[in-house]
Amino acid sequence: MENKKRLHFGVVFPTLDNTCQYDVWCGIEKYAEVNDIHLTAFFGTYQTTNYNFVMHYETCFETIKNSKSLDGLIMLSGFIAQNIGIKNVEKYAAKIPAHLPVVSISHSIPGIPSVLVDNINGIYNVVEHLIQFHNKKKIAFVKGPDGHQEAEERLTGYKKALAANGITFDEQYVLPGYFSPESGQDAVIELLEKRKIPFDAIVASDDETAMGVLIELKNKNITVPSDIAVTGFDDDRFSATFIPSISTSRQDFFEIGFISADTLFKKIKGEQINEVTYVPPIFVARQSCGCLEKKFSDIDPVSDKTPEKQDFLFSFLHQKFISIFDNIVSQQQIKDWAAALVEKVKEEPFSKNKFLYLLNDILVDYNYHSNDFNPWHEALIVFANGIEHHHSEIKYAHSILSTLAFATSLVHDIRSKEGKAKEFVINNTRLLIRRVGSNLVLLYDIDSLADEMSRSLPELSIHTALVGLYHDPVRNDDADADRTIDTLIGFDRDNKFNMQHNRWNPILFSDYSTISRFDFERERRSFLFMPLFIKDEEVGIALFPYDSRIPVDGYESLRINISTAVKGAELISKIQTLSITDELTGLLNRRGLFQFVYSRMAHLHRNNDIMSVVLFMDMDGLKFINDTYGHNEGDIAIYTFAKIIKEALREEDIIGRMGGDEFVVFSSVRSKESGNNVVNRIRQKLDEYNNKNLHPYKIEGSIGCVVLETATKECFDASMLCADSVLYEEKSEKKKKGLSRK
Repeated sequence: MENKKRLHFGVVFPTLDNTCQYDVWCGIEKYAEVNDIHLTAFFGTYQTTNYNFVMHYETCFETIKNSKSLDGLIMLSGFIAQNIGIKNVEKYAAKIPAHLPVVSISHSIPGIPSVLVDNINGIYNVVEHLIQFHNKKKIAFVKGPDGHQEAEERLTGYKKALAANGITFDEQYVLPGYFSPESGQDAVIELLEKRKIPFDAIVASDDETAMGVLIELKNKNITVPSDIAVTGFDDDRFSATFIPSISTSRQDFFEIGFISADTLFKKIKGEQINEVTYVPPIFVARQSCGCLEKKFSDIDPVSDKTPEKQDFLFSFLHQKFISIFDNIVSQQQIKDWAAALVEKVKEEPFSKNKFLYLLNDILVDYNYHSNDFNPWHEALIVFANGIEHHHSEIKYAHSILSTLAFATSLVHDIRSKEGKAKEFVINNTRLLIRRVGSNLVLLYDIDSLADEMSRSLPELSIHTALVGLYHDPVRNDDADADRTIDTLIGFDRDNKFNMQHNRWNPILFSDYSTISRFDFERERRSFLFMPLFIKDEEVGIALFPYDSRIPVDGYESLRINISTAVKGAELISKIQTLSITDELTGLLNRRGLFQFVYSRMAHLHRNNDIMSVVLFMDMDGLKFINDTYGHNEGDIAIYTFAKIIKEALREEDIIGRMGGDEFVVFSSVRSKESGNNVVNRIRQKLDEYNNKNLHPYKIEGSIGCVVLETATKECFDASMLCADSVLYEEKSEKKKKGLSRK
């Protein structure tokens, strides 16, 4: 049975170095893994060494437009709009081929299915919480960017919550914002120093703005939450650890990514889908609004009634453990843990050490299933709660509760060690990336870069990496630039690629199937598509496999180092080109000629079917042109003669200017007759040019032709002398007949 082709989804977003976008990507990646779908993530920005972001959406969408391998596309439109504005997002969306299904995230585009957060009800719940639970009446609101769909919806939710609670909307309480800490600080200054209106709470459109609000309130010696309550939106990764921790409306970005991939999958399959899918956010109460966090405040109450059966503690603990550990371990394992712990606390006499040893064994067993020990904090709180309310079943409740405090420290210690272990792994990976990157950046030729990539990147568990280089660098904002790749280096496990100046078969990275020996379908792939930049010059693109074990900024480091190496190779190449190139004609100079001929002969020496021909040429009448029309005109004649020779020959023929008016051609032919044909083509081209009468003189030359017996240096050197003799004979004949002015 023929294997079914995997689907291939593209994802466009600004950067993975952002918690929200990274979580969206993780959701998409998880869906792709479960459903065996290829992914290519197109990075829309490039972070410079000054921490500024350069946009290169042009490259991403141009590649997508030309793609023959993509089956669908997911755009993080709302995030992209923060970079380039809504109108530009819609302009790029219009460039996507009509046959390519598209799903938009965080912004609705006409004609494209969208996955959106229910921003209106999300902010509504935040504002209502402040009013109903904290009796706030004068609530300021910091907006997002004007025209941004999510920002406008959050403002609508704010107004709706005020109206539902009988508070009149006042424009004075609405502050401009840009989803940034700076806009939060500016809003506080505006409220206190310019508008000077009373307020008891500030609702920010996002958590970064809320952080700015908190920083500026602290600068003004205003206490949160006793003086002013503050909330955010998004549940950024720093929200829970910020001091005070930020009350916020959590967007499940992982779920948003997962749903968007599922929506695209269903659209491709022709299933019915909603034009807009709303994902509800969840309000998370923390310190900044005056609440305790859920883990301290939301323990389910337990009845004070003494149960008829004396095994109620086990039933209670078993039930709670199922809700905590159900997605981590088996039902039987949960039951065994609950039974063992209850049995141990009922032993007479109760032994603190035996209980802690048992718990330690359970935690070691748990570690085989998960590295996340957070659930055990909740489990121990639940256990303590059960002991307090069902102490009639046990005799040593006070000692057990005291022991559970030690148990909590044990879990905390394990979590701390786990955190340090993860930090060690990440730091070790970063050091390895730095070492690999420093090796790459010191290479100044493409061959060495290709070799070093295939040698060192597997140390980072990167087993595929492709770098495609443009023929000439382009400006990143040039929509009409030619981004066809003519040089490809890299590797795919054991297959190495080094195809340079591949003019006859240009490689477009929009279709991996054009890359010879690259088995795209061998396994499911998740690639990161990253344009290579030096300042405002785009030199090519890099393709890396996504691996969650590699820090996101590690990919950025590799991109910077490879970009620098490519630019260095380009500069060295230019210097080398200048050293072997004749300035006037653009042909090889004497050094370059011999270098290229000797290199070519090393290959021809192993091929007995190919013969080598050496042509030695000398212009006729150059002295007459110089004396009559001047040396500038003589240079024009030399340049023209060189151009005619080049047009008459093949691209693979080697042409050099020896100096003055002497030229040499090294050509490969299959017979002596073919060698004569080379001479005839040159003479024919000269005649065709002279018939145009573009100069008051003729562009002519004498040619000596010699076929090499063997492709060796000695033969080539001897052939130069022999060809020169043949040329001299031809020139002498011309003089006898009065055909030469020289």
